Amino acid sequence: MTKNSLRELCSTLSCATIAAFFPIVASGATITAWDLANVDVGDTPVDYETGASVIYDGDPADPASTTSGRIVFTPPEALAPGIKVQPETYNDSGPTDLELTGCLMTSNPGATCTSPFQSGKRIKQQMTGFGPVDLVFDTAASDATSVYQVFHRLINVTGQSLSGFMLELGTGVGDGFVAAAMDSAVKFSSAFTAQPTGSGPANSQFPFGLFGDASDNPNFTLDGFFEPQRTGYEVALSDTTLESLGFYGPYGSYFGDWMSQEDVPLGAFWDFDADPLTDNLLMAWLTPDGLWEARRAIDGDDDPYSLDEAVWQTFGTYDDLVNGMFPEFGSLFSQGSIEDLANLNLNFAIELGSGFTGSEFTLRTTVLAAPAAVVPLPAGGILLVGGLGMLAALRRRRATAA
Repeated sequence: MTKNSLRELCSTLSCATIAAFFPIVASGATITAWDLANVDVGDTPVDYETGASVIYDGDPADPASTTSGRIVFTPPEALAPGIKVQPETYNDSGPTDLELTGCLMTSNPGATCTSPFQSGKRIKQQMTGFGPVDLVFDTAASDATSVYQVFHRLINVTGQSLSGFMLELGTGVGDGFVAAAMDSAVKFSSAFTAQPTGSGPANSQFPFGLFGDASDNPNFTLDGFFEPQRTGYEVALSDTTLESLGFYGPYGSYFGDWMSQEDVPLGAFWDFDADPLTDNLLMAWLTPDGLWEARRAIDGDDDPYSLDEAVWQTFGTYDDLVNGMFPEFGSLFSQGSIEDLANLNLNFAIELGSGFTGSEFTLRTTVLAAPAAVVPLPAGGILLVGGLGMLAALRRRRATAA
């Protein structure tokens, strides 16, 4: 019996009666695309400049629509619109060998879900305000459950320190958003294994280059610049929500709450491989006392190593730092904001299970302002002035050298 003939029978008989004779097989869904109906998609700029797709709580053409976030992209790593759905069958790295259907990642034309470390996979979602930011994804029917890994990064450009975040699943945008029920067929996967091992099905982390132990990570040979311990927010995961709890690790003891990008301190960066596509290495920072503190040096083989805490060296000016510590490499050094202090990486997966109905779902993000009384200003007079909230100033620090 065809679907059309079944509909005709339902028009004259009880569909419950029909179901007794013709049971309907429950189906899942796959994610097909990022739905751009509530997005003002930016153009792809020239290489190493940053563009943005601004997300609204309604039709971008409606003057009443507002925005609290945007997806940014910097070619050649990523192009407009800033998110792509990548179909790819692979297993996660956990003990259950969960088979994944694909991933949600930045729109990098040269990378897939399983591309290697530093190939550019994370979605860069800037939070510019405190209203919810709704990412809508189109779906298509499938005979099986699908699970998509999400490579996500939240970037605080609200102008205020944050105390945490909340992710929710549902449908619709803005005032029309409806949260998914706990028994919904779209949910955060509890079977996914986030890395590092022991993180459970979801976690959050500030980037490894600032906080991390190289002995536990095959992608790094140096511990984090500030501390060898990982740091981020503990998270509470339910079927339909992913919510931050308090900090784990040392971020809070250094900087208080999650800093906004314009409040992060300055750093001195070494372009150790003269490759604009790789991250420059943080070697020193401008402390709240107004002194440049070198925490890394360069040995005779041009390899950096961590300085022992007892011999960290301080300098009064940036020129004193470079001339005193790195005189042979001055042309490969630049100073700029330590942007990763505003960047929080999120690792999780979304499952579309048996019984999923509809043609789309929404991933909603909301960030929480820290109480004004405890907003830290650790960098005092060394803050970068203005600009970082404007796209014209979103240049990669690695593109030029001081």
